[in-house]
Amino acid sequence: MIPDYTLRRSSRRRTIEIQVRPESVRVLAPARVAQSRINQLVAEKSDWIATRQQELRLRLPVSPQPVVLEQGSELRWLGEPVMLELTTGQPETAVNLSAGIIELSLSRRIRKPQAEAVQQQLEHWYREQAQQYFKRRVAEWSELMKLSPSAIVVRSYRRKWGCCNSRGVVSFNWLLMMAPVRIIDYVIVHELSHLKQMNHSPRFWQDVNRFYPDYAEAKAWLNSHGTGLCWPPVEARPDRL
Repeated sequence: MIPDYTLRRSSRRRTIEIQVRPESVRVLAPARVAQSRINQLVAEKSDWIATRQQELRLRLPVSPQPVVLEQGSELRWLGEPVMLELTTGQPETAVNLSAGIIELSLSRRIRKPQAEAVQQQLEHWYREQAQQYFKRRVAEWSELMKLSPSAIVVRSYRRKWGCCNSRGVVSFNWLLMMAPVRIIDYVIVHELSHLKQMNHSPRFWQDVNRFYPDYAEAKAWLNSHGTGLCWPPVEARPDRL
């Protein structure tokens, strides 16, 4: 049986090429090659095509599904697992962290669906905590490194963990509050070092290494686990955090 395929001919091509994708097959062929010859070749390669497609499908990344945040859900705080304890119908909305538990009390005045309200309130709390944490931690590192940023900003970034601009403003991604402290410290040292070197030159990395010798390990951690720092959270996998 001949697998389904799309055909593209070219007068400049001299050979027949079969391109296999997870869900499709494309054949590139010279303009004058007979259709029967192409069909024959694809039929001869049918077992190889099927095997190759299966291999490619297994390599496709599995997109983790967002977690519905509810009673007992697991979150991350400074790299450690914490459990969500949820109560509803309260006079006021409040969030408290204690002994590995994030206690979220939802006001009875909230009219949004509970799942949406829980997600929004927790995000708001994480952001507030990030503002306080980075203000304090950056001040500590600034004193140690003898550097003075003009301002400290916490915001959302899609593809980076921090930023330092020419005005001396250092910015950080609030999602780092889910990462281990050592990783947060690396990002802080990295961005503060840009106050001296607005590049990634060898001199820049020398400055980073002076205050954070394990920076290579921290970079590797972010490359491997950074996708797990997201909101809303996704289903945890053993290698994620």
